[in-house]
Amino acid sequence: MGTEVFDRIRKGKTPINVPLTSISTAYFQGKSGGATSFFPEVPVQLSRASYYQFSKADLLRDNVSPKPILGKVDPTVIGYETDDYKCVPEQIILGYDDIIQSDVARMGAKGIMQLRQNKARVIAEQIFIHQNKVFAQKYFKKGVWGADLTGGVSVSSGSTDFVSFDNDNSNPIKFISDCITAMKKSTGRKPNKLGLGQRVFDALINHPDIMNRVIYGGNTASPAMVTTKSLAAILGVDEVVVFDAIWNSANLGEEENTGFICDENAMLLAYATPTPMIDEATAGYTFRWDMGTGNILPIIEWEGDKGTYSHYIGGMISQDMKVVCKDLGIYFQNAVTPEN
Repeated sequence: MGTEVFDRIRKGKTPINVPLTSISTAYFQGKSGGATSFFPEVPVQLSRASYYQFSKADLLRDNVSPKPILGKVDPTVIGYETDDYKCVPEQIILGYDDIIQSDVARMGAKGIMQLRQNKARVIAEQIFIHQNKVFAQKYFKKGVWGADLTGGVSVSSGSTDFVSFDNDNSNPIKFISDCITAMKKSTGRKPNKLGLGQRVFDALINHPDIMNRVIYGGNTASPAMVTTKSLAAILGVDEVVVFDAIWNSANLGEEENTGFICDENAMLLAYATPTPMIDEATAGYTFRWDMGTGNILPIIEWEGDKGTYSHYIGGMISQDMKVVCKDLGIYFQNAVTPEN
């Protein structure tokens, strides 16, 4: 690549003061895991509809009784309610000027020639940030789930429920295990996912109780490290997810203010069904509507108004992140001590 570009410069075929390389710098984030995959997705054909919520009390009650001779028992009633989801289309549009791009196209710089792909990638990145913001607003905050617990320096004051994990006196393994057992006892479901703010993850992987579980499995060539997979095994869940997506909260023209989207000091323990279906309990669902396009993230290009010599590339998404069973989630505020 470098030789080809420099040959063009030496031959005078390409101005020097233009973008030449086949790479560019862009702060795109990794899309694996994270908040967007924490709860299962449910593709829906309608933008708005209802779903059933059957009574936990009726389902867990022993409704079997002796059959009378020459008779029958009374029918068992399983109560239910309905709730609605509503998927609202949301959109982002990027544009480019054909006249300016004509100069770029004549240069033949490889990276610039992928303009449409790059614009589509920017759109996907913007929608990823938006999805994480919606997740934080709908799921990752106090007052949403069946239980809210607050960490602190000591539980003796009565204002806190557990010792924050960055405190030497904390016992995260036992505490999380007790929370798992409590949910099993009240719902019949064992929580299988633990969502962590970035600083909570940092505190847990460096906690001596957790380090002691893995330290003897390391050697010089492969030192012991606490990963999300090993942390999940130690804490007794199927998966640990770190909510590490970031965004710039400043408005256009303001000084950049970049930080984590989800509270970096918080934690969420939940049961999320691996197989969405009728009559299946889960803490949350993400309903996604394809808006009739057959694609949950359609990205299309179109020409601007006549005389503007412009093109636009737009992307849409339509979703509703719903809390389905509140008692299948526990939110932990101040799982580590917030920074001043």
